Amino acid sequence: MKYRHLEIECIDTKQYTIKNLASRRYVKMGARETKYLLQCIECPKDEFNFEDIEQLNQEEQKIMDEKFQEWGFLDENQVIEEKKDITKIKICEINPSEFLSKVPRFIQNLFSFRGALLILALTVAAFYLIFKNPELVLNTAVECLHMAWYDYVIFYVLMVLTTMLHEFGHAICCNRNGGKVSSMGLMLFFLMPCFFCDVSDIYMFKNKKKSFGVAVSGIATNYAMGLIGCLVFFALAANNIYAPILLFYFFANIGFVVFNLIPFVKLDGYWVATALIDVDNLMDKSILMFFTGLIKPRELKAIACTKMKKAMLFIYGFSAIIFRPIFWVISVYSAYEFLDSKNLVYLSGVVVGFVLVVIYKDISDLLKRYVEMYKNQKQRVFGMI
Repeated sequence: MKYRHLEIECIDTKQYTIKNLASRRYVKMGARETKYLLQCIECPKDEFNFEDIEQLNQEEQKIMDEKFQEWGFLDENQVIEEKKDITKIKICEINPSEFLSKVPRFIQNLFSFRGALLILALTVAAFYLIFKNPELVLNTAVECLHMAWYDYVIFYVLMVLTTMLHEFGHAICCNRNGGKVSSMGLMLFFLMPCFFCDVSDIYMFKNKKKSFGVAVSGIATNYAMGLIGCLVFFALAANNIYAPILLFYFFANIGFVVFNLIPFVKLDGYWVATALIDVDNLMDKSILMFFTGLIKPRELKAIACTKMKKAMLFIYGFSAIIFRPIFWVISVYSAYEFLDSKNLVYLSGVVVGFVLVVIYKDISDLLKRYVEMYKNQKQRVFGMI
């Protein structure tokens, strides 16, 4: 249902997705909160049955009034200031909509079951050749450690292009499944440069298979490109042409896939886990579950979900809290290694000091956010598990 600047979709009897068409922000809310929103915006036609849904109390209404204002739900002309997140700093971005509308059908079809079968065939062929020629693979792996500088330049260019294809993989798959992609670009993720693609339209997908497909399409693109590099390497070797960089490219893409499957920060693995576990806003719900289990474990009994799901969310919440500083440590180490490679170690103290200040602010902001959420929004969030 669309009303004014809002698009409201019913996921099930408990959850609704509200999209601010002006700011393209998505929020998932429970039936009680959605019923109150429709009252606030004086929606004339109610396509949803809220007769048996109880009203929010005055305290809950006050909290939701603040949230509706923050999300721009009450005024379509309100300019929404994007919250600053020092873990994700956008450098530049474009709108790829026009390009995506011109992507040929055969490329779109690669992001389907047929594409999965093709990747399976490439996997069988590549690993057959690897296990058939172990000595060649080992010797080439050793050569990769001693490549010339121009080989590393070529490799770097290949990985940059592949990472761009990774993001276009997300965009094409999202577009193919009926979602819109309005933003792609370059950002600093934990101060490390990387490309990004906004596929938040998957929040509107009722089919979880589509959400999973979009989440996995980027790493599938990396994996497929690595397999192609591996097969080209063996094809050239069969003609006495040796290109170690192609095997290096294959293993680098495997490493990239493994890295991206880490589910405890918002990489592809996080969205894959969200689709598999079928829990939206997995990070918020799991960290709140961990805090609740730690502070008031008896309250866990009142949460309407299975003991298995509670245990999974509790463990995930603990892991997400622990893993965040680990990612920052990786950033600090990467910065130090880069400066060392450029003979700029004398700057390391300044750089590391700056990063430590950033880490402190990020962790303190994170704790502040979840303490506020635990105090004021715990019941609302748990009501949507």
